[in-house]
Amino acid sequence: MKALRWYGRKDLRYEDAPEPSPGPGQLKIKVALAGICGTDLKEYSVGPILIPPDKAPLTMGHEFAGKVAAVGKGVKDFKVGDRVSGVGNYYCGECYVCKKGLYNLCVNQLFTGIHVNGCMAEYFVHPAYACYKLPDSVSDELGALVEPLAVALHAVSQSHVQAGDKVAIVGDGAIGLCALLAAKVAGASEVYLVAKHKGRGGLAEKLGATAVIYSNEENPIKKLQELTGGPGADAAIECVGYPDTPQLTVELTRRGGIAVIAGVFDKPGTLDFSTITFTEKTIVGSSIYVHEGKTAIALMAEKRIDPSPLITSVVPLKDAVKKGFEELMKNKEANIKVLLRVS
Repeated sequence: MKALRWYGRKDLRYEDAPEPSPGPGQLKIKVALAGICGTDLKEYSVGPILIPPDKAPLTMGHEFAGKVAAVGKGVKDFKVGDRVSGVGNYYCGECYVCKKGLYNLCVNQLFTGIHVNGCMAEYFVHPAYACYKLPDSVSDELGALVEPLAVALHAVSQSHVQAGDKVAIVGDGAIGLCALLAAKVAGASEVYLVAKHKGRGGLAEKLGATAVIYSNEENPIKKLQELTGGPGADAAIECVGYPDTPQLTVELTRRGGIAVIAGVFDKPGTLDFSTITFTEKTIVGSSIYVHEGKTAIALMAEKRIDPSPLITSVVPLKDAVKKGFEELMKNKEANIKVLLRVS
């Protein structure tokens, strides 16, 4: 079979790879579409970050939609031909956090496309517990967005958004825009997006942002205070992973509010703790998801969330480097989510 394999920084190869067989509790999935995530892009451009160097060559990818091609021993809830999507985490189910139901924090966690071969291939194998059936009302294109939408839903859940709250989101990438949709469906009355790119900011407005604040044109903190009448946001969600964005997220948050850090960092961030001590703000991390993949599918099936405007192109897997990864890096104004057509 053909696969997109990571060998190191700026070294992705479309090549032949062994076709996998499902082990106990696994599904073998014939991939229709695979999405390029911001984490994938960082591993390509400046990695290795999360990928252990000794894992090369590794098939990338953890955002997918496809059909079940084979089922492993013990799998009961899926059959060959089922349309599926899913999330990327492997968990043990036995460690102290798994026993609390916090599978996203598993001590022994692995992640597809990072520690094990991922979905940028004709076939890949994945735990059945990390897969979900797609109803007819959810297309393959939407199915390929289940994972990033689940990340955003979990981040919004960590912020404890309530009906009528004001929310600020830092970042105009796919996760930030999904967080905009997730905050609105959670009941936020006002959602502000801090962006750098006019094209993405314009899309945010179409998706229902109350206002877009461009960080390269004005002071986001002063502007948000102006827009909210002084206090700032009840909750702010960081979706970038740059060293300076955690501090910005904290300062966008009102006194006593919650700042959520969801970005993946390749460099340490900085934080002035006096902006927390004297304002009693809460900072909380947001690590992927627990059961939000299932929630994402339900929300899309019910037409309560439509992330399809985030898809800016669908390109063949064989052209992933030039028309996918490189295009995302060079033209951030026009590109948000690139899907790879596998079959």
